[in-house]
Amino acid sequence: MVETKTDDNDKNLVHNDANEETNDGENYFNNEKIHDEEKSIEVESEVDSVVNLVATAVSTNDDPNLPCLTFRFWVLSTVSLIYIMGKWLEKILPTKNFRIRNWEFSLNPGPFNYKEHACIAAAANAGGVAAYAVDIISIQELFYNTKVNFIVGFLLLISTQMLGYGLAGFLRKYLVRPINMIWPQALVFSTLYNTLHGNSTETRDRIRFFYIAFIAIFVWQFVPQYIFPWLSSAAILCLMAPNSNIVKTLGSTHSGAGILAFSFDWNAIGSINPLYTPWWSQVNNFFGMILSVWVIGPLLYYNNFLDALKFPFISTHSFDKDGNTYNQTRVIKSGELDITAYENYSPVFMSIVFAMCYFYYFAQLPATIVHVALFHGKEIWNRYKKTREEEDKEDIHCKMMSIYPEVPYYWYGGIFFVMLIIAMILGKTTGARLPWWGVLLSVVLAVLTVLPIGIINAISNWQIGLNIITELVCGFILPGRPIANIYFKTYGYMSLYQCLIFIQDLKLGHYMKVPPRSMFTSQIWGTLVGCIVNFWTMQIIIDTKRTYLDGTETDPSGQWTGYQSETFNTASIVWGLIGPAKTFGAGSIYNILLWGFLIGFFLPIPFYLLHRKFPKAKFNLVNTPVILFGLSYFPGPSTNFLITGLLVSFLSQFYAFRYKHAWWEKYNYVMSAAFDAGTQVMAIVLFICFTGIAQVQFPTWWGNDPTTQSEHCFDLNR
Repeated sequence: MVETKTDDNDKNLVHNDANEETNDGENYFNNEKIHDEEKSIEVESEVDSVVNLVATAVSTNDDPNLPCLTFRFWVLSTVSLIYIMGKWLEKILPTKNFRIRNWEFSLNPGPFNYKEHACIAAAANAGGVAAYAVDIISIQELFYNTKVNFIVGFLLLISTQMLGYGLAGFLRKYLVRPINMIWPQALVFSTLYNTLHGNSTETRDRIRFFYIAFIAIFVWQFVPQYIFPWLSSAAILCLMAPNSNIVKTLGSTHSGAGILAFSFDWNAIGSINPLYTPWWSQVNNFFGMILSVWVIGPLLYYNNFLDALKFPFISTHSFDKDGNTYNQTRVIKSGELDITAYENYSPVFMSIVFAMCYFYYFAQLPATIVHVALFHGKEIWNRYKKTREEEDKEDIHCKMMSIYPEVPYYWYGGIFFVMLIIAMILGKTTGARLPWWGVLLSVVLAVLTVLPIGIINAISNWQIGLNIITELVCGFILPGRPIANIYFKTYGYMSLYQCLIFIQDLKLGHYMKVPPRSMFTSQIWGTLVGCIVNFWTMQIIIDTKRTYLDGTETDPSGQWTGYQSETFNTASIVWGLIGPAKTFGAGSIYNILLWGFLIGFFLPIPFYLLHRKFPKAKFNLVNTPVILFGLSYFPGPSTNFLITGLLVSFLSQFYAFRYKHAWWEKYNYVMSAAFDAGTQVMAIVLFICFTGIAQVQFPTWWGNDPTTQSEHCFDLNR
């Protein structure tokens, strides 16, 4: 058994190997000082900065004999991801070997190891998240009065979740092997597993720190999530003038801009990954978010741009000409748009923040393509020309992984074609009325854009989505079909999204030296289990929270908003039922928003030219796709995390990284993992014991006032 701790010699080896091979690669991280003990000089190097970041989190030791897909893996990846349970099973399971004909196996092949743990994590990451296609099922039930049975629901979930997996294998060369494609979240998990499974004194300190941080956040989350919800959205302006509509618009985090609002809830703060997203990336993202909702939104709203004053400042709902929620059932006939009824009723309208969100989305894709072409084009071309043998010489991690058999391309291709066929069948037979060529076109859009978007994701930790572009395309080619539109959008968007999630886990396996075939199996298994759990969980939530999700009532705690389903439903109306030709075409109030495509194309160019002219001025850190991602972040999530999230990110990724680097290197990623894990476990406990399955309400008081969603901003019926 080889110790997993990376010592100084290992780090120096990583520095030297990677620095020699990747001098041409561009890095977006702030330069840091790297000390050469022999020469006693400081050297600034973008490549060395990336290498040092990776060396902090990733071990250069490996034991190829460690088992991965053990009995413990199959149990824990199906039930939960808990280190303590893995160690417990290590102690209680029998160690004897069992034989069935020529097959010999053991329930307990040795200590619970880091590769086993990484495989469980990959399975949990693949299956333990809310599947995007759940919203197709939920809006059909909540807004279109259509019940989806388990078979159709499961096939829909599995095909949307796994179609993109087939693309992942063909992008390993560009998004997994290069050292500057760091995938920050994979670094966090790598640190965690090396910490939990190491043997040194430093590792024991990290484990102790993990448990302290886990328990602390677990206990704390009970306060803002149950006892004192005001702490989740501490709207200071609302306290100063609770009866002012202007203050409600500017200060509320539920229905306004959230200016001077704070959150002490890690569910909100952690949503933007402040402890491991690089500082340059967070600055770009926060700049976009704050500009959107604190500056542009209020200016346009109070100047009545696009008739903004008729509608709420920020909302995911669609509206009619009188400012009421759009009643799509009035304009639907046999599943399609009834033109006469539509003309007699109303065009569709949106809140100003929602309308501008579409403008930013239109700009995102061209900006991403141009940015990647300018800043990464040479690197992509050089990598395309390299052979497989040359790849394996790039850095020490590629060399170490070369001893394991790769997953054959036909495994990926097989998954891709099976899921594509299922998607085509569902599009034709479930009432979606999406033809086979429509499914194929949606996937082609993902194929054409996955590489540039993947590069942005790998270096910045933010992923640009295809959802708006796919809606736009389908809206033009299949107008008047709302369910077909959301099917088209989901297959296009999720093919790209799931591909990159899969690649991120492949990068984790690369860091942890997990055999690629074991990692592949883990992800497939987790996805299968996750689709079943997603469907079951969705049914429970709809049954218990239907009135909050469909907008009939408002959840006093502010936790059950249903904004994702509302957004999905609004999109089905705007893009599918009404169609982009009517919503954004000539003569429409929103036609001006289409300029986003042209503006997005030109946005990266001046920063690239400035970077070429002044290479030391760091204009390469201005990432227009990430800024646009921030601009398009709202509406949807509450604005409560903006100030606190930026502060936490500053303390971690700027202050601690530069001035407390020894502490940051030892504890930062461990703290991130502990906070996320403790918060998730508390959320499960609260749902089961208090707010979900068991309905145990905390007594009403000032800190959880149901009339104002605990914010104390009062609605004056504007």
